[in-house]
Amino acid sequence: MLCVPPATQSPYPLFTGTSLKDLKDLELSEVHASPGIGHTKLAKFAYLADLEARKYLGRPISGFTYYFDQHGPFDSGGFFAAVEELKRLGYITENQVPCGQYVGYEMLPTSLGVEFDFSPQEAEVLRYVAMTYLSKSARDLCDDVVYKTEPMVNAEAGKPLRMDQVNRDPDDRLGFSLERMLAGEASAAARRTRPMTELMDELRSRCQ
Repeated sequence: MLCVPPATQSPYPLFTGTSLKDLKDLELSEVHASPGIGHTKLAKFAYLADLEARKYLGRPISGFTYYFDQHGPFDSGGFFAAVEELKRLGYITENQVPCGQYVGYEMLPTSLGVEFDFSPQEAEVLRYVAMTYLSKSARDLCDDVVYKTEPMVNAEAGKPLRMDQVNRDPDDRLGFSLERMLAGEASAAARRTRPMTELMDELRSRCQ
């Protein structure tokens, strides 16, 4: 766990969006993936999930607006609004833990049943982020990964990050498509195939 000073009132805009459900679902999914996760690591997981979703889906999973905060990309208002709502609804508990000269926090899922509303593509992004970064400490996650992502390069402290610069181009028909890949895997699993000649004709038409 990365030991940081206790959270204080953010100087940036408070959360005023209408997508609190999306924020809660994203945070709760990561708490279930990593019981005992702290604020810093959870916030960075959310950032990386939105970053990867933009790269492969052309849109984020959550409605967070990320600012270059004291400890990297963060939406203070949205993050803590979602945490408080999850605690109020009984989906998570939050405990204080000693962390050097500061007090840290760990979040744990409760036994309350959860049904997430992620699309298959969003679920795949979340699975990838969890499998790739769960083993890293919060400090290594920040130093080795988060601070080297495109929106954080040349970012200005206190300013919103330009997250849209990594968005996948929806008109790029020849680029990698997570939707097509998952659809192909589903077809293969169901033993639904297409003739090779039909696939080659489609590929040639796209290249024209």
